[in-house]
Amino acid sequence: MIQSPMGGNNMQPRRTGAGREDVDPLEGEEWARVLEHSGSGVIFAISENRLHLVRLRERPGAEKQIIGSRVYFGSDVNQRDAIAEPLGMTRYRDLSNMSKINISMVITEIIADIPDAFLSFFNRAGNLSLKMHAFELLSGIGPSKAREMVATRGRKGWKDIASLDSSCSIDSATLLAERMAEEISDSKVEPRLVDLLLRQEV
Repeated sequence: MIQSPMGGNNMQPRRTGAGREDVDPLEGEEWARVLEHSGSGVIFAISENRLHLVRLRERPGAEKQIIGSRVYFGSDVNQRDAIAEPLGMTRYRDLSNMSKINISMVITEIIADIPDAFLSFFNRAGNLSLKMHAFELLSGIGPSKAREMVATRGRKGWKDIASLDSSCSIDSATLLAERMAEEISDSKVEPRLVDLLLRQEV
């Protein structure tokens, strides 16, 4: 049995409310980062809290948003400088090639700006099996490097992304962003860190 990367074996989908799974996945989401603003009146973006792909209708007269721009699409209409209304979630396969290319870079920026939820992966990650550690889910990290990182982490863990990167000689935000972008692009990729870290209630 493959254990959870977060040190347990609970791999169940995120539940909200009284155990229901039919709640709007965008509930509580207010901010997103732009993946593409093509000028067609629709902005493709990724939500900050749970990394859902979303479609947003631009506000008439608003400036064109550059890739990575932070836009508000929450319930407070007065805060929507660039967005008229959210149009809902979208599928990866419905994104343009440009949007797909931008996902990893934009997630990297989100991790840099809002690191706490993502740092928890590095501080809590454990073995997936007797032969594989969760760190090995990240590109370029093999068994030897994973053991080195575990030893460096010790019992206290890292206080921030900068100390993690410095002590392990890695670019943790980029590595984790690449993994999450892969999961978003392919629903069959398991285990899914994006679900375990961001979309599953603790």
